[in-house]
Formats: sequence, structure tokens, C-alpha cells
Amino acid sequence: MSATGEGGFTLVEMLVVLAITGLIAGIGFPRLQAMVAAQEWRTGLSSAAALLRAARAQSMRSGTVAQVSVAADGRRLRIDGGNTIQLPESVSAVISEPMGFFADGSARGGDMLIIGAGHRARITVAPVTGLLTTGAP
Repeated sequence: MSATGEGGFTLVEMLVVLAITGLIAGIGFPRLQAMVAAQEWRTGLSSAAALLRAARAQSMRSGTVAQVSVAADGRRLRIDGGNTIQLPESVSAVISEPMGFFADGSARGGDMLIIGAGHRARITVAPVTGLLTTGAP
């Protein structure tokens, strides 16, 4: 407190605090963006795998073939006559042909590539068992 009884901060002190705050924000914001994008990619990968498992279950329940296709934009995945999911904006899926699952639990087989935020993963469907594995492309 000064001799006149007034307290407060000087302009220099306030500028130092603002400069430090700016530095912290400048360092932290890009890392936050990267973390959000990586989380969106993980969500997309998980959602795509869940849809493929649901297609297999649907074919076994109904006794019919269930096919999973990807829209031209790579962001919408659909079980023919069933569920549709929308992948996060920064994530896309690529398949060469629709993936089919049969009533006995087997599948046509194939790979789905999930791409986003500098990450890539391949979901592989085993033809004999219809089971999924996830790994590097």
C-alpha cells in the first residue's frame, strides 16, 4: 500500500501478467486442438467397429445378409436396411466394396481404413469368423 492509502497494480505488472497469459495460451491452444482431433479419430474408429459388429449381429439374428457401405463423402456408414452413423467431421472411412456379413456369422471379408487427425487404422473383417481386428494400415 502506498503512503496515500491507495492499493493496486502498476501498468508494468499488468502487462507482465498479460504477456505470461498470452504465452501460456499460445502454447496450450495448439496442443488442445491436437488432443480434440485425436479424440475425434478414436471416436470414429470405435463407431465404425461398433457398426460392423452390429451388422454381423443383425445378420445372425435375422438370418439374412447384412451389408455395410460407406457414402461417397466417407463420413456416413450404413447397414443396408438398418443403422446409419455419421463420423466426426475430421474423420473418414474408405472401403473398396461393401462389407457383407452372413447368417452363420461369417463374412465376405475385407478392410476398412479409418483416417483422420494424422492417424490411420485398418479394421479387418475375417472371412471365416466375421470377427474384427484393428491395427495399423
